[in-house]
Amino acid sequence: MAITVAEINTENIAHNLHKIRTKTKDKYILAMVKANAYGHGMIEVSKFLRTQNVEYLGVALIHEAVKIRQAGDNGKILVMISPEHQDADLFIDYNIESAFSSFDILKSFEKRAKERDIIIYGHLYVDTGMHRDGMAIEDAVPFMEYVKDKPNIKITGLMTHLATADMPDIAFGNKQLERFENVRKELDSLGHKFKYIHCSNSAGILNYPSAHYNMVRPGISIYGMMSNKQMADEMELKPVLSWKSKVIHCVNVPKGDYIGYSNSPAYPYFAKSDMQIALVPSGYADGLPRNLTNKLQCLINGKRFNSVGSICMDEFMVDITGSDVKQEDEVVIIGKQDNEEISVYELAELANSIPYERTATISDRVKRILV
Repeated sequence: MAITVAEINTENIAHNLHKIRTKTKDKYILAMVKANAYGHGMIEVSKFLRTQNVEYLGVALIHEAVKIRQAGDNGKILVMISPEHQDADLFIDYNIESAFSSFDILKSFEKRAKERDIIIYGHLYVDTGMHRDGMAIEDAVPFMEYVKDKPNIKITGLMTHLATADMPDIAFGNKQLERFENVRKELDSLGHKFKYIHCSNSAGILNYPSAHYNMVRPGISIYGMMSNKQMADEMELKPVLSWKSKVIHCVNVPKGDYIGYSNSPAYPYFAKSDMQIALVPSGYADGLPRNLTNKLQCLINGKRFNSVGSICMDEFMVDITGSDVKQEDEVVIIGKQDNEEISVYELAELANSIPYERTATISDRVKRILV
């Protein structure tokens, strides 16, 4: 039985989707479940999202899409990152759609689809200024003109990605949208119609209402987070993940001893008086950053306790001196306990990180449980 778990609150996922739909006036939802659903459990979350009538699931890589298919999903899935030529058969075999950023990949996929007498569906991804994914704007028309005579390729979507949607200055975002709208109109004038038009990530949903088109791509907001807590509060989101463990052992430490890997000059902890510590089986192999050594706090019995000594691969130590903490007491690393809470924003700030990274790096060793 797993001691350390990530509880995933499905009621809060449903709440967050409702807030997103209200904000976007019920546009199609492409729900991002890449990177293990931002650490929330890709398969478990994907199954729940299908009960919420999302139009698409979005992933970064083809192997993520294949895992979802192998778990029994038969809905639309879009792979966002440009695939390799050799991946065409996977897209065909598992009925996966590609966001095309490369003319060469398109031609390779079209050739393979023709050989197998089947249709590959996809979206045209245009780069409007982020210079990460997507093809150059000037290639959009040649791309669609090429596709129109190819019965084995069907492009049903047009998309881009906003680079600065979570920033206060909206000038660059507006420039991207102007470029996107210009290419959309040009394609439309040539008779190229798209069932799905989308460019809004979670921050775009909040800050760029004109960018909602007819589909949006929420990711982090589904899980109750945004780049900062103020944005999440403005969206009225509820956090979805709680990271919990238990005290597995309590140890008395005499004055003058070191705790943990004391031979490391970067992370020594010296007991200045007699202490009692609790061991918690979560470490950097589970996703706890080692740079939180001697900074991490956790909740036990509704109170905050400080970690002491270096965060190890499999566990960390907590100063419980003078408390009534005992073996098998619940430990909360992220989440609420009684009237106390440790938020993902607090953990991210301590680690000089971002909320996305803090949940996305929780490893598979931490069992996800839907609650």
